[in-house]
Amino acid sequence: MSDPEVAARIRELTGELIPQARAEAYKVWQRAPHVLELDELHSLALTGLASAAARWETYCAEQGHDPTRYEYFAAYALRRMRGAMLDWLRSQDWVTRSARTRAKALREAGQDQGLSEAELAAATGLSQDEVRDTIAAVASRPVSLDAEPFDVAAEDDVEGTAVVGQVLAAVAGVLGSLAPAARVLVALRYYYGVSVADAAEVAGVEPEEGARLHAAAILAIHDAMLRAVDE
Repeated sequence: MSDPEVAARIRELTGELIPQARAEAYKVWQRAPHVLELDELHSLALTGLASAAARWETYCAEQGHDPTRYEYFAAYALRRMRGAMLDWLRSQDWVTRSARTRAKALREAGQDQGLSEAELAAATGLSQDEVRDTIAAVASRPVSLDAEPFDVAAEDDVEGTAVVGQVLAAVAGVLGSLAPAARVLVALRYYYGVSVADAAEVAGVEPEEGARLHAAAILAIHDAMLRAVDE
């Protein structure tokens, strides 16, 4: 049974980490911008965050950890956020690990600088046929070359695209129910990085009212995310 005090504190920490989800999405997007739109990666990161909040007490029980050691929650949540995005990338990436390794070697050898197949072969130790086949394999479908350094253990895999859909639907439902000023605040704060005070000015409300609307909206959003993951 969930401890109400632990659950309440984890909900607070989850709200504080919502902006970090976009930052983590941007890091992945920078490495593979062709794979997904930034907003789609952001949605996956939010799914990972919601999953971390929902599973924190279960995870601690399984690992023999104290769930009140809240200072470790952020690291756990970051791992789940990265895992959510990279699990999806791997699910869409059909190339073999050896092909991925060769592709990374070619890039590091200067493929993007216009080197010939012969020059790339000499720089990497691959044959020209291997260079040609690797370039063709990667070009035929975009591949995230930098996924493996952020890999997470299998037991922390995100439940799948069904969960993503549930969370997105829940968040969309909450956003649709917000007052227009609150929707403006959320969009400016988390999609454009505007401060709450500046967003309130744009939305045409006083700073104090903006802060209240912002807090209420974020609470409603991550409550909906947690409910979606639990269902």
